[in-house]
Amino acid sequence: MSHLPQTVTLTIDGKAVAVPKGTTVYNAARQVGIEIPIFCYHDRMPPLGACRMCLVKVDKMPKLQTSCTLEAAEGMGVSTTTPDVRAGQEAILEFLLINHPLDCPICDKGGECPLQDQTYAYGPGRSRFIEAKRDFAKPVSLGRVLVLDRERCILCWRCVRFGELVAGDDALKGFERGFHTEINTPFTLPVESKFIGNTIAICPVGALTAKTYRFAARPWDNQTVPSVCTLCGVGCAVEFDVRGGAITRTRAREQPAINDIWLCDLGFFGHNYVHHSERLRTPLIRRDGGLVETTWDEALDVVARRLRAASPSRVAMLGGARLTNEDAYVAGRFFRSVVGTNHLDHRTDATPDGASLQAPWGMASSIAEVGDADTIVLAGCDITEEYPIIWLRMKRAVDRGAAIIAITPKALEIGRFIVHHLVHRYGSGAQVVSALMEAASGASPGAVETGGIPREAISAAGARLAHAARPQILIGRGALDAPDGAKIHAVLRDLATLLHASVNVMRGKGNAFGADLAGLLPHAGPGGRPLAEVRRDLESRWGATVVDGAGLNAPEIIDAAGQGRLDVLYVAAADPATDVPDRARWNEARARLPFLVVQDAFLTQTAQVADVVLPALVAPEKDGTVSNIEGRIQRLHAAVPGPGQSRADWEIFAALAARMGKIIAYSGWEEIFEEMRTLIPGFALDARVSRKGVGDRVSGGGTEPSRAARPLPPEPGPPSNVEFPLILIIGDVLFDRGAMTSRSPAIADLAGEPWALLHPDDASRFGIAEGDATVMRSRRGSVAVRAKLSSAVPPGQVFLPRGYDGAPANALVDLSEPVTRVQAAALAPVAGGSERRGEGGPR
Repeated sequence: MSHLPQTVTLTIDGKAVAVPKGTTVYNAARQVGIEIPIFCYHDRMPPLGACRMCLVKVDKMPKLQTSCTLEAAEGMGVSTTTPDVRAGQEAILEFLLINHPLDCPICDKGGECPLQDQTYAYGPGRSRFIEAKRDFAKPVSLGRVLVLDRERCILCWRCVRFGELVAGDDALKGFERGFHTEINTPFTLPVESKFIGNTIAICPVGALTAKTYRFAARPWDNQTVPSVCTLCGVGCAVEFDVRGGAITRTRAREQPAINDIWLCDLGFFGHNYVHHSERLRTPLIRRDGGLVETTWDEALDVVARRLRAASPSRVAMLGGARLTNEDAYVAGRFFRSVVGTNHLDHRTDATPDGASLQAPWGMASSIAEVGDADTIVLAGCDITEEYPIIWLRMKRAVDRGAAIIAITPKALEIGRFIVHHLVHRYGSGAQVVSALMEAASGASPGAVETGGIPREAISAAGARLAHAARPQILIGRGALDAPDGAKIHAVLRDLATLLHASVNVMRGKGNAFGADLAGLLPHAGPGGRPLAEVRRDLESRWGATVVDGAGLNAPEIIDAAGQGRLDVLYVAAADPATDVPDRARWNEARARLPFLVVQDAFLTQTAQVADVVLPALVAPEKDGTVSNIEGRIQRLHAAVPGPGQSRADWEIFAALAARMGKIIAYSGWEEIFEEMRTLIPGFALDARVSRKGVGDRVSGGGTEPSRAARPLPPEPGPPSNVEFPLILIIGDVLFDRGAMTSRSPAIADLAGEPWALLHPDDASRFGIAEGDATVMRSRRGSVAVRAKLSSAVPPGQVFLPRGYDGAPANALVDLSEPVTRVQAAALAPVAGGSERRGEGGPR
């Protein structure tokens, strides 16, 4: 056992400080409140010593030292303010300003610029250089959201190192040498990154700026409001900068348990939908076949009258992940205690037979625990597309030696970080997981190959799993909604038993976990407690009868509507026209539905066919709480007011209750939250005490291991089909064009046109080239897309992203079939600039 001291004591400007061994002098100085100027260093990345601004004088060392790279040593004496240190700092700043444009009055970084501040604090005051400054063409667009001003760049390398060390995407690089060095993208192509907004945030000058914020405001013009990003399920802590009642930009807010200090680009640039001109501002009602504006009184009266007239068993409600915890709770109270129905569900995109209706949504582990794993299994989980900030945690784990094992029907973009990448035929995921489990238990997988994966590859992955000390298993929507999704989930639970791990169900966007917690489920009440168990507590709390027995789930609600068994469907913060996996089923349901109410912020595809549309607020306009995918409860603060007559969702439900002769009265979101605390075990955030808004992680998410491992026998794959030769894979992407994102200009630009991914061999067979306008056709319907060619998708399969309203993937799906098959054909140009369809069969 080593008896070496674990701390060292040094003196900095006469102040003694004890720090752990390995601490740099720079960080030691920070601990005693001594400021050392710096540009290149960032505490989330290893020190570099590039800018030379942090020079200090160390006793018995002849030259000045860079404090960010120098480790503190026992008895070391350091000075930060000696004349030679000051001279060194002045020299560095003088050199940096030789070619710096000094355009602070028009620079977006002005007022929050470290170069500006340090020049005033440590600079020489005047320059000895009289030569002309170097000129560059400016600004240079590096993509949809990023602008580069090369004249301002001081070559601190933060942006380059972020891509290399944190994101792992190498989005920006340094080119040339010496005086000619500059930052750019590889091959000067548009930047490819899901995290490029972070480079803007950590740039110490105005070299990298956002197109969305250029010339929009000065820091002192903005009022900063802390909140939470609800555009995916991670729930990153953010700050909205607001000027004149409008959000000017979104920035990351430090939250060590969730996003640390980072955001993905959806979080940085995705909130401009709030101020879109198409926001609903007044209620709408259908008259003479069209939607026209009306008053709140008339709209609520019409809805209340239809709800009173209908039998409760013929009323259903579909909610969405854009509801807050409080919204979802009051929605459940309204429909259970006022309307008298348990037909309510937020899982509008679940398949009838998939694991999404069986597996409890959410993580059994925390986000931080995933980052501490030594082995991570990704089953049908495209982590950078679905939960990108969690990828940053995983990247840190990989840097420490963790292994990723991916089991997916399509290769992931993080492939170079994956040790065992098991890309299988769609529909064979359960077989692959079963074979992996056998290998991890010490047995040899019997088949020569499983799902197109050689036995040797599965054996190697199983051997790695067998030695895992801290494994984490993540199952995503790609596995849960697969034809064999229920089996995949079951076998993963068995694998978790073998590894003494738990299964993290990576399902749901926004506040989906919060909707679960609030009880927006047909079979469970608040806290996920079975209705039979919680019903008496609800009746006592609400002073009303709650009907007994489980209601219809989301797929059953759609089926009931299509069969004429519903009179009223109420949709809040959801868009079943795009969410329901099989669009034809939704169309049949709407055709036979007598009355449809939609409560939303935009005229979504569902709202367009509604009878009454009620305008609601969106997350940046709401006060309340949300729960992220790990069940962590956070506080939303209203940053801006809602447009026109839009209202909070819970207030709309309360107003309807009053119209129906029942009282649901709350003074505000706080009272709702306190009521939820009495019903939901672990729902312990006291918003009046902790204004920062992070509560304890609520248990109950994820899936605990099952008891016995049961290897699956091999099964044949789906039969081939000459007319429709390609198996369709549908998946989520970070940048899409849905109801919200299509109205965020930056995200809509990043998403681009609807597209499909084909293997080059298949594209060649069908006469399709990269970028061709292409039609994908199934027995159900067709969509027009742009073709992208990549070997990431195996031959015989085609990948189509969700979330493009102009090319809805669910228009192709037929849930009565085990897999959806499609044909692909190029749309060839003809005279006059139009296009004709090519033959759909292979050449």
